[in-house]
Parts: sequence; C-alpha cells; structure tokens
Amino acid sequence: MKRLISAVVSAFALAAALVRPAAAYTPVIDAGHGGFDGGAVSSSGVIESGLNLAISLKTAALFRLFGKDPVLIRETDTAVGDSAKSGRSAKAADLRRRVEIVEATEDAFLISIHQNMFGDSRYGGAHIFYKGDEAKPLAEALQRNVRSQLDPENTREAKPVAGDVYLFRKITCPGILAECGFLSNSRDLAELQDDGHQKKLACLLVSGLLTLESGGM
Repeated sequence: MKRLISAVVSAFALAAALVRPAAAYTPVIDAGHGGFDGGAVSSSGVIESGLNLAISLKTAALFRLFGKDPVLIRETDTAVGDSAKSGRSAKAADLRRRVEIVEATEDAFLISIHQNMFGDSRYGGAHIFYKGDEAKPLAEALQRNVRSQLDPENTREAKPVAGDVYLFRKITCPGILAECGFLSNSRDLAELQDDGHQKKLACLLVSGLLTLESGGM
C-alpha cells in the first residue's frame, strides 16, 4: 500500500512540474449522509455514513499532498444542515446546505462518496456516475481503473447521475458520484472496512482528477 501511494505521489509530482493544467478545479468532497442520517446499514450493523467519511478524509489528505486545498462538506459524523430541524425538514436542510457549499466554491468539482445496498447479496462492485460532459471522461477512467486495479470482475460502466438525485440536480459544476461498493455484499463490505482498500479508492479518485486537470483524458 505504501508503495502504491508513493508511486502515485511521485508520478503526479512529476506531472505537475512538467504539464500545465488544462483546467484547475477545487475538489469538493461530499461524504454522503452523516449525523441523524446514517444512510444504508449492513445486516451486521455497519453504517454507510462512517465509511463515506473515512474514504473522504483519506481522499482529502492525498489531495493536500499535491498542493490542492479540497473543500470537505463534512469532517465529522454530523449532518450539515440546520440542527434545530428534525425529520424530513432536517434532511431537506442538510441537502440544501450541501448545495450551498458546492455552489459557493469557485471552480468546484464535486466528488460525492456513497455506498450501495441491494436486496440480492450477489451483486457488488464500485459504480461511478457523473454529471456534465467535463466529468464524463473522469467517471469512465475511474470505472476502468476500478476494474484493472481493484476488481477485475467488475463489468459496470460509468453512467450519468439519475435526475432525481437532489444534490446533483441542483449544482451547476461538474461532479462524480462514487458508489464505492455494496454493503449487502460480504466481500465488498469487508473491503470497504479495510484501511488499505479505502486508501486505494482515495488514490484512484485523486489521480483521476489530477489527470483530468492535466488534459490527460
């Protein structure tokens, strides 16, 4: 794992020195759910929001190694909106606040980290979705890299984010939604709780956006 991170750092340090970025984005990292809204829960009680946060924090730390200053929508296991609200009002306030943070960030590129859940435990694997033409090459590259570096059996293809996903419907910047795995799949669940696997996911996300910025896609 250390060799992987070292290789990523070395490669992109060299790229940063030699290649003028074709675009310069500010990564906005959204750890999905949080606080009162834990998201999906595995049959063994693993809560999605904690996994989302762990991967988000690792991704932010790696961005900082390259001199990027990411915006983290949340850094603790808390909701983002008005804490005085409850129920549906609290969820709505949380989503509105996430939109506000993204929209207030200049040159934002949203990276929203979530986990999947399905009634049939046979289904698994990371799946990447995108909003906007700018984000499509990154999503497609990430999906390929998931297959080549993490999960050779993953045959999923990158797709546009569905129109009913509030956060992506409301933002005006490009972004990706990374469904990193299925809490309903035993292999995925074990990997998602593994520190090394979380770091590998962070490496893919960071190297992907830096490559997009450099015009390498």
